Amino acid sequence: MPIPRIEDLRDRRSRTHMGSRLWNQWCLVRVCIAHARIRLLVMAAILVVGAVLFMKLESHEFGRSLFYTFALVFGEIPEEFPKSGPLQVVFFLFPVLGLTVIIEGIVDIALVVRDRRRVERRWCQMLASSFRDHVILVGFGRLGFRTYTILRRLDQPVVVIERDANGQFLEELRRDGTPLFIGDARRESLLEDANIKAARSIVIATDDDMANLETALDARRLHPQIRVVLRMFDQDMADKIGDGFDIHLAMSPSALSAPTFATCALAPATVNSFIVGDTLLAMQRWLVRHDGPLGGKTVAEVMREHGVMVVRLERTTGEPNVCPSPDLRLEPGDGVLLQGPVETIERLRSAALSEAAGGSTLA
Repeated sequence: MPIPRIEDLRDRRSRTHMGSRLWNQWCLVRVCIAHARIRLLVMAAILVVGAVLFMKLESHEFGRSLFYTFALVFGEIPEEFPKSGPLQVVFFLFPVLGLTVIIEGIVDIALVVRDRRRVERRWCQMLASSFRDHVILVGFGRLGFRTYTILRRLDQPVVVIERDANGQFLEELRRDGTPLFIGDARRESLLEDANIKAARSIVIATDDDMANLETALDARRLHPQIRVVLRMFDQDMADKIGDGFDIHLAMSPSALSAPTFATCALAPATVNSFIVGDTLLAMQRWLVRHDGPLGGKTVAEVMREHGVMVVRLERTTGEPNVCPSPDLRLEPGDGVLLQGPVETIERLRSAALSEAAGGSTLA
């Protein structure tokens, strides 16, 4: 189970549900209406003034007067040319005014729809304001993109804040319809635009430790109950910040990756490793052999007798099985992913090598 590449994550990113997409489009429509509100008010004023003139000078009821004005706006002649001077002016002036307002409005809205970046901030504010229990992701580099992809696969609404307007993955974000704010997250206004008071957590993943810390403190001040996940390159500082500032999780990428580097150097079959408390846990790929320590045993027996868990089972006859049933019996040729303390897995591997030439692990 190799670590997925950026390209693989991009291909497998989850799509938003139809309801979410419709809501995104509705927010865009509202932004377009707000963008064209002056022209809409001008058009409404033209219709009202025209209707009042027809009512006063031609003694028509309001509905007919409004219809005549509406027809004039689109260049249609609703009745014979009037004898009244003011209505004669209306007959000449309203088609020009009305068509000018309509054409300008259509062109302006078309430009907004074609280039959403003209109103991106307002659209994102409107969309983010509708979110509840969402995750705010600060920093959209490689780590931010991987985090975002996993959150979307879990159907978790996300709001992104990124400082670089030319970021590598921003177009992917815009195509997904996710709210995006360009700017420095240390500005409180950006956190408020991201609707931080309704968010469940904030993940701060930029490459600037001090900026990350400042953003975390601002987020905690604006929303004291928010869960803060903080990226720090200095693990000693991360530990102190986690304890001293009540940050829920402060992580150093180097500290997270170091166990995997070390265990992969010792055992080629290692997929991943991590430290829980003082225990180094590893995940390794194994091939079940009939004469090996796993052959013929159930998943529960492997755990009970050897102290390791079978977290994934692959058979040529079906799809991979994640967290297989405890009663499932392992068969020769099965590919399994074992997880447990490194020392325990190494003892099991040594026993397997002593029982069968070539061992039972996958190279």
